Amino acid sequence: MLRRVSAYTSLEALLHDAFWADEGEPVELAMLDELLRGHPGTSLEIGCGSGRLLLPLLQKGHDVEGLELSREMLAMCEKSAADLSLAPVLHEGDMTVFDSGKKYHSLLLPAFTFQLAPDPAAALAHFHRLLEKDGLLYLSVFIPMAELHRELPEGEWYEDHRTSLPDGRAAAVHTRHRLDRKNRVLEREHRYELFAADGSLETEHLSSQTLRWFTPRQLRGMLEKSGFEAVHALADFDPELPVDDEAQIVTVVARKRPPAARKATAVKRRTR
Repeated sequence: MLRRVSAYTSLEALLHDAFWADEGEPVELAMLDELLRGHPGTSLEIGCGSGRLLLPLLQKGHDVEGLELSREMLAMCEKSAADLSLAPVLHEGDMTVFDSGKKYHSLLLPAFTFQLAPDPAAALAHFHRLLEKDGLLYLSVFIPMAELHRELPEGEWYEDHRTSLPDGRAAAVHTRHRLDRKNRVLEREHRYELFAADGSLETEHLSSQTLRWFTPRQLRGMLEKSGFEAVHALADFDPELPVDDEAQIVTVVARKRPPAARKATAVKRRTR
């Protein structure tokens, strides 16, 4: 019987890296490397998963800890780290309430992790508390253009990805989605399948996730209300593209504003 469970467990965790490997080197890795070289200090990658970005950043000499909700993904990260003779500081927990008892120089939320927060505004306020003075927040978000433009059939299963595994088996993931356009919520179901070398189905796994999306203007407003000021933004991972309503992916680096600056900004707005 196919059983629905939360995301990033079971077969989904097992196949996570296999699907990402087909995409080549993570495009955000170079961006994070450059950011951390210009802003050294202890960082926290939120949603570090199996270490796809965390471990290369450690190999480059950065001081980065990892936070992950899925125990299975953390176990994969620990194993990969041991194979590389790395010993990362890893935390298991929910990004909306996690508190290690110390402040971080930067918080990293790549790969659209921020959009999984059930209350994005509350999450940003929490991140503000986790940062040192002048700490940086890095996050990337996407707008589901294919779903919004009906290029993908709503309410119907479609093949999202298929790949071959080193042991001769194959894996596929099918997706079904539902949009709440008014509240900008995307509900996704994923059906992961593992096939034997002869093509027969070995096992399958069903998971679901809820994502929220924002326009660039909404994201800027949320950051400002939470005590951040954007210092850098780009569209679709391309520094030559403007961040406008046509952008599908928006990456932002924002700086924590001190309380005094936040009060001054609020007064300035009231007197306009």
